[in-house]
Amino acid sequence: MLRKLLYFSFAILLFTSALKAQDSKDVFEAARTGDLKTLTELYAINSDTVNALNQNQHSPLIIAVYNQQIAATKYLIDHGADVNYQFTQGNALHGAAYKGYKDAAQLLLNYNIDVNAKDANGSTPLIYATLFGYNQLAKLLLEKGATPLVKDQTGSSAYDYAQQLSNDELISLYSKHIKK
Repeated sequence: MLRKLLYFSFAILLFTSALKAQDSKDVFEAARTGDLKTLTELYAINSDTVNALNQNQHSPLIIAVYNQQIAATKYLIDHGADVNYQFTQGNALHGAAYKGYKDAAQLLLNYNIDVNAKDANGSTPLIYATLFGYNQLAKLLLEKGATPLVKDQTGSSAYDYAQQLSNDELISLYSKHIKK
């Protein structure tokens, strides 16, 4: 009897592991392509799939944002994805700022993502928006509490980068947000 119980337990463990592996494999492709049907099916099998991590430590949310899949981003957050999950390259807002996706950034900000989170280099989403000249995105980040004087590991802030790049619009905008 004990042998059968152990065999049954082992079979369940293997089945569960196979489901998790399948979830982890498919959820990232579904997030990348915005496949809500597959996201819904995977969530029904295992609700933790929304916080799975791939071999690069990317979450489905980070992948959805990076690929500008707004509906998938909203689905994942609404179903429990950790909006503030962070890895070496930052959180999902870093991805939106790097790519210049203002709509994705707005959605994340609506869910209280950390607007001043730093990646492994100390860069904030505002620094990325500044470096790539996404002025409207930088303005949105400022409105939501981004700090233009936070310095990265090189000792430069978004304000410093705006000056180095001669981005007069951002210099003016950041100057208004700096408490003197």
